[in-house]
Amino acid sequence: MTQTMKRPRGRPRPQETVERDNAVLDLVRRQPMTRNQLHRALEMAPGTEIKVYLSLRRLRSLGLVRMCLGAESHTVWTADVTSPCP
Repeated sequence: MTQTMKRPRGRPRPQETVERDNAVLDLVRRQPMTRNQLHRALEMAPGTEIKVYLSLRRLRSLGLVRMCLGAESHTVWTADVTSPCP
């Protein structure tokens, strides 16, 4: 009996998206950051903050990052998913 592999659903993500997700994860592993801090650290064009947020959402759905409430009600993202929020 031969096994057939299921094809993943949907289309593959563009390489630019994969690289941005990896860069966001790398930065958040170094230290907790807000979305805007990540946007500045990645030196992205103005008005593209949503791309960082989408990367964070994908990483959160994979269990690699989580949201924490930081100072002045800003959301801080961290890769330390097992410890209390910083």
